[in-house]
Amino acid sequence: MIKKLRANWLSIALAVVVLISFLLSAIIWTNPFQYDHPHRENGMGPSQQQTTQSIGDVYLPTTIVKTNGDSDQQLLYSQRKNLIYHAKKTMSGWKLGNTSTVKTNNSDVYLSYLRHRNSLMLSYPDYVSGTVFNETFKQSIDTNRVKKINHIVIPLNGTKAIYLLSDSHYAIYRVRVAKGSTKSMAMSKRGVKPISVDHRIVNGHAVMIYLHSFTLPRLAYQISDQKINNLSANLMSTNQHTNTTTHQDGNRTVYTDGTNRHLVYDSTRGTVDYENDVGRSNVVATSQIYSHFYRALVKTGMPLNNVRFDEVSNGGRTITYRSYVEGFPIINDNNYGGAKLRANQRGTEHYLLSLYTVQVPLPLDGSTVKLPSTASVLNQLHENGRFKNVTNLRVGYEWKSDSENHQTVKIEPTYFVKYRGRWINYTDLLK
Repeated sequence: MIKKLRANWLSIALAVVVLISFLLSAIIWTNPFQYDHPHRENGMGPSQQQTTQSIGDVYLPTTIVKTNGDSDQQLLYSQRKNLIYHAKKTMSGWKLGNTSTVKTNNSDVYLSYLRHRNSLMLSYPDYVSGTVFNETFKQSIDTNRVKKINHIVIPLNGTKAIYLLSDSHYAIYRVRVAKGSTKSMAMSKRGVKPISVDHRIVNGHAVMIYLHSFTLPRLAYQISDQKINNLSANLMSTNQHTNTTTHQDGNRTVYTDGTNRHLVYDSTRGTVDYENDVGRSNVVATSQIYSHFYRALVKTGMPLNNVRFDEVSNGGRTITYRSYVEGFPIINDNNYGGAKLRANQRGTEHYLLSLYTVQVPLPLDGSTVKLPSTASVLNQLHENGRFKNVTNLRVGYEWKSDSENHQTVKIEPTYFVKYRGRWINYTDLLK
């Protein structure tokens, strides 16, 4: 027996190696939580973390809603599939043609298009410009006509047109599909969790409401902690020969270059407050704000894997970016995982940045949170008298620091309401 083993040891060793290879492959293919993230909706996976996100990645729509023939709407939610990425890839292969105006200034007609039967609707958290749409989907629609876009409605019945909707003046635009088929946008149901929703017009904006209670998972992520020395060097660098000086002020480190740049780093919160006087002659045009701030984000060196455009304000001259997970924003008072960039007409640019961003997803115990219907939330706010100061509502994830491990963060789903101009966990208003 021993002689036979010695004679055939090479064949036996090869068989063992092949068996181990099969076992490892099986583990990888059957554990999507660890290995399917390169195509998640909220961003890129660990193997792609060093890749710079394109402007089209940062300004992607964040939600996708399917409306059936009875006008019932479902938010398509998936932890395993990147639904928005699939939609972007499909639309980028189309050729869009002529654009025409269907209707403006009619909220009833606008609402009917938000509920367009047998369609998919991709929605942004706030409006983007027509130029950003073209950049994202590799198109060339008429940006003189279509200046703002909140929603993209794609009929699934083969109609050779899609509709671009702007909450501003309830504008509806019809765009001809010159090449491609809207039927190719149909989504596979495998790995997709539908959540019953509907749309309402609230304070001039389309708001998605959740018709019934639903569950979302608690999540955990490894934190990327950007080094302040790198960030300050990226922001304070200039072609001119100037020296950057620093001084300590308690928990704050203040950087100045003696001319027009000023940066304050708060070590207790991990936040950066940066200001640069570029001068009136260098004021960026409002129409160029989206691309200008994208380039500014790239320059900071901030990891953009999960970062998405979230809000535009101040007449289009301030943009807020947040980290997104599973299509939902992470919201917190310190803007962890995000950035807020502003450029005024006097030539001053002001950036509020966080050193912390979520990167690698970590396994949890599978626990979930049951959220109430939107009607229930609004009723509770009515009862305690807080509703009158609420202007918007959304579902997102709240950043909860891990006191035992500062390199990870646990995030929990909840409703957020815009209360007196600030996003706040609705339960804080009920206390």
